[in-house]
Amino acid sequence: MITGTGGTASDSGAFFGEKIMEKLLLATRDRLNTRLALMEDGRLVEYFQEPTHLGGLVGNLYMGKVSRILPGVDSGFIDIGLDRDGFLFEGDMGPLLDDEFKFEPQSRNHPVIEDLRVGEPVLVQVTKEPLGQKGPRLTTQISIPGNYLVYMPQTNRVGASKKLSDSERQRLKKTMAELKGDFQGSFIARTAAEGASREELAAEMQQLAELWSFLTLKMDGAPCPSLIHQEADLATKSVREILLRSEGELITDDEELSEKVLESIHTVHDKDIRITLWKNKQDLFREYKIDEELENALRPRVWLKSGGCIVVQPTEALVAIDVNSGRFVGKRSLEDTAFKTNVEAAEEVVRQLRLRNLGGIIVIDFIDMTEKGHRDALLSKFQEFLKNDKAKSRILKISEFGLVEMTRKRTHRPLDKLLTAPCPCCEGKGRIPAPWKIAEAILGQLSKITRNKKYKVTVSTHLYRFIEENREHLDIPPFAVFEEVKMRDPSRFEILPVDEKAFQKIAEHK
Repeated sequence: MITGTGGTASDSGAFFGEKIMEKLLLATRDRLNTRLALMEDGRLVEYFQEPTHLGGLVGNLYMGKVSRILPGVDSGFIDIGLDRDGFLFEGDMGPLLDDEFKFEPQSRNHPVIEDLRVGEPVLVQVTKEPLGQKGPRLTTQISIPGNYLVYMPQTNRVGASKKLSDSERQRLKKTMAELKGDFQGSFIARTAAEGASREELAAEMQQLAELWSFLTLKMDGAPCPSLIHQEADLATKSVREILLRSEGELITDDEELSEKVLESIHTVHDKDIRITLWKNKQDLFREYKIDEELENALRPRVWLKSGGCIVVQPTEALVAIDVNSGRFVGKRSLEDTAFKTNVEAAEEVVRQLRLRNLGGIIVIDFIDMTEKGHRDALLSKFQEFLKNDKAKSRILKISEFGLVEMTRKRTHRPLDKLLTAPCPCCEGKGRIPAPWKIAEAILGQLSKITRNKKYKVTVSTHLYRFIEENREHLDIPPFAVFEEVKMRDPSRFEILPVDEKAFQKIAEHK
């Protein structure tokens, strides 16, 4: 269902302790990126982005080639055709394919890294995006997600998400066991499968099994390395992961994107997804103040409504988060003030973890509390807030020092890595806006100026290289030409009118 709107953003906000009622997913596309923002009760909680012309990596299947084996650390490197080899840890290995593209017998439950040979092909799936100098993390435990089910061709069972109720899990497992028949592989019911009919489950089981049969044929004779299967694009995947599980709405300013999402979802799903086509002249993300929220998320300090604050400091080893009472003094006692601040901070910490996409080891320094009841209540509240986070996490009890240690799985790049880049002038000690953001700003200014003149855009070497590498995707107007200039500030640019002779000279020099 697609409707049109020219309305304004909601100014409703989530009050402390309120239950999340509805999700709002905003989607927009520009020359370089597809961008999505997830809002819950009027607050930005997650941000997604991928190159418009490439798509993401997580979930993709590759026929890779073993490039290096490191038995000392139980791992190996796999060439999948990217700039950096992917990393395969022994713990992420499942049954391997034989020459006929059949998985080895189940008796071999735990393959080891020494089973691989340098130069041989291996089917792998990306589980984590590249980060810094690290290549993508890989697995040979293949899984193909659908709207309701996850198909795992290497094993042979049925299962259901633990987030479902016991009765619903039993219903789904019984139905899938009856439907499975001669289907090879495992089918795991996702949280979105709650309430799914027998017919819907049967249709998706058939679809996933046929997809795997097709991929098996595609592997035969495929060069190494090569892409075998690309996961759904960001918009479709996000709708599948977010809106199919709860009440919500997709608002997009891209009609083609909305039609694509509807077509993909409705192939096996009859749920009426609310999609609104944004027709307001005002930029969609600007209307909902998304860019403003993202700028705030790059700052270490986050203020709470009460006057307290949290300070987020990612390091190489872990993420440190400090909770301060700030200007909040309370009305009863120091203990009461600490408890109220900590509970409010816990909710904001979860939001920041999701928004900034922080992962690994996370240590939170809450304000000290002496009463055990308050410490237990805080931990319970924190765990409750984490239920809204789809990323897997593990949390330990509050230590004697008031610290909470936890781990959180991260599959995508952290927000600061998406929106900023290392400064080339100070060797990465500082950060500047990402090249795509500066390029978009330049093209935005060029779209507003007089087109009957010629213009020279002077940019730094850092930005000039990016523009040249992505020229085919940037849609640079014919009346503008870029000139490389040495600058102390790599993010600086200047747009100047020039005569025809100077314009041609710069163009020919390129």
